[in-house]
Amino acid sequence: MQTNEMNTTLKNALNHIQANQPSQALFMLEKFAHSNHPDIHYLIGICHKAQENWPLAISSLSTAYKLSPQKSEILSHIAKCYWLSAQYTQAEAHYLQIASNQPTHQETIKNLALLYLEQNKFSAAEKWAMKGQGADRSGQFTKILGDIHKAQDNLNEAIKCYLAVPQDAPVAFRAIHNLGLCYKLQTKFELAIQCFQFVHTHAPEQYEPLYNLGDCYFANGQFQLAQQAYQHALKVTPYNTTVHKALNELYWQNGQHELFAISIKEALYTATDNKRELKECLAELYWNTNQYQACKACITNSGFASSSSLMQTLLGRLAAKEERFDDAFQHLDNANKITPEHDRLCEQAKFALQLGNFDVANQLLLNVLKQRPDSQLALAWLSVLYRATDEQKHQHLCDPNFVLTTTLSAPKGYDSNETFLQELEACLIALHQGKQAPSEQTLVNGSQISGGLLNRDIDIIAKTKTQLLADVDRCLNQLSAEQDHPFLAHLHSERKITGSWSVKLSEQGFHVSHIHPAGWISVVLYINTPEDDSNSGLIEFGRPPLAPPYDFPPFKSVKPRRGQIVIFPSYFWHGTQPFQATDSSYRMTLPLDIGILKN
Repeated sequence: MQTNEMNTTLKNALNHIQANQPSQALFMLEKFAHSNHPDIHYLIGICHKAQENWPLAISSLSTAYKLSPQKSEILSHIAKCYWLSAQYTQAEAHYLQIASNQPTHQETIKNLALLYLEQNKFSAAEKWAMKGQGADRSGQFTKILGDIHKAQDNLNEAIKCYLAVPQDAPVAFRAIHNLGLCYKLQTKFELAIQCFQFVHTHAPEQYEPLYNLGDCYFANGQFQLAQQAYQHALKVTPYNTTVHKALNELYWQNGQHELFAISIKEALYTATDNKRELKECLAELYWNTNQYQACKACITNSGFASSSSLMQTLLGRLAAKEERFDDAFQHLDNANKITPEHDRLCEQAKFALQLGNFDVANQLLLNVLKQRPDSQLALAWLSVLYRATDEQKHQHLCDPNFVLTTTLSAPKGYDSNETFLQELEACLIALHQGKQAPSEQTLVNGSQISGGLLNRDIDIIAKTKTQLLADVDRCLNQLSAEQDHPFLAHLHSERKITGSWSVKLSEQGFHVSHIHPAGWISVVLYINTPEDDSNSGLIEFGRPPLAPPYDFPPFKSVKPRRGQIVIFPSYFWHGTQPFQATDSSYRMTLPLDIGILKN
């Protein structure tokens, strides 16, 4: 009798699971939780997995596997639960156990490749993807190989893989979308746009192609088309904060301030489950655009400021604006107790420094550097700590001789660097389409060409990249490597460009003091500069963005000239004196960050 009841329960529970009703299924199954029937424990585990209760899912599925060890699909579910709960070692062990018993099991081979890829274990990921590709007719392993190359910035190899995926394959649209992402990273916007338009035409329910279309049009200076693409994406995903941020950044940079934040306010009016994320997004946008009263009102009226790490961070910054540094520190401490983040711990250390709490600041920064030894932000604040407490350590970390200068050599085919600079300047002027600086940038009164400028498929840009890197390498040869030094230790490491852009400053334009967190060294090529003997446009190193008594004077200054290259560690605080313009003059630079390649 009970067997019949159990079988009926199993059948009904499976129907509930297939209808995405795990709670109802679990309620029915728990009556038989003490039985030795493997299917009972298997379905209980599946219910807990659907509810993302990983420990209970693993426990029930493990019991089912002990009762029925011949079923490899149970092991696969256990592995997936470990994977989704970030227990990668256990996930790997379970997948490898399946692979040892079933060496050609394609789903397991695919999962191992993806598991290793997620952990940036690229060699292992490629090994398993290659193993699966031999017997694969679906194109999925070719796409995964493309993903592996893309994750390592081997974009040309990734493009070859994506192009090799059959267009009738189930993964074809995703492969074409990722192909577009590669072209986007290479700033080949026309090719990227073709990919995203193709995917959108065949999969209009997906927002990602529309969002990426918007990004490509935005970077290409096609602001009206970018606006249309972002707005279309919001029709598909009306509460997506990533798309809202992109659309409102477009409005800000294009001077359409009357439209700023309207999309988020409209979404808040209809939202039910997404109000928290939208309110956080709105508060952050107000902060980024210096609308401090609106930011404060948004936080105050949110109803959840005390439980939001972002809102606490913004409250800390607002308090610092009013020089209430004790409150600023406390808000950042609250934020890090809710969700600790490396950059946020550095910001908390900043307020500890401002308060003169050097031991607290030191401990916070050392905790970050223990996990991320190359954190440029942590090193930057550590340099301020050393300057306040130990000049010898500061000199070792921030030797003024680390700031190197040279002149751009004339590339092959040009009789002088002046001829070359004139051609480059004309190209960049045409690309400077924005009416206002990006909201999160450090420049005041100017515009910026964002994205990977040196990756653009423009002949004069390609020549600039080649010549700049050659001149930088030649200049770095002046320095001597030092094993344990955060800057000098990497002099002979393999490197890559992690960012490149152009800045055009107008009357009274300047950069507030900042660092470059994405680099190891940072480089600035000066294309147009003030031609006078004043401090106009002077770049200053070592002045941190702190209030007295820790607003130290610069330890080195450089008066840049046209065609000059300035090279410095990315953790050096640096800013500029305001640029004094004449009727039609401007200051134009091409900065780039260079990072260290790591496995």
